[in-house]
Amino acid sequence: MLEEAVASLGTLRLPTRWLGDAAVELHLLASLIAEAERRLPGVVAGARDQELSWAEIGDLLGTTRAAAWQRFAKPAQAIQEEARRALLADPD
Repeated sequence: MLEEAVASLGTLRLPTRWLGDAAVELHLLASLIAEAERRLPGVVAGARDQELSWAEIGDLLGTTRAAAWQRFAKPAQAIQEEARRALLADPD
């Protein structure tokens, strides 16, 4: 799956000259990692909204409940609070 993601991203960014270039592949992998890191807090907040426990989230992330809570509890709570405020401000 990761190889497909790198290939797709490489084709989008450099359609004619990236194949076999280790530096470009390294850059593409770093881009995918950064994007995943950016998205994780929001996805964890969504998982909490769906009532997943911290233990379940930790299992899905390949870590412990405590490590998942320590890393994502505050960001997830902030995202949930922001969503609630937005909903109250514009209920439509």
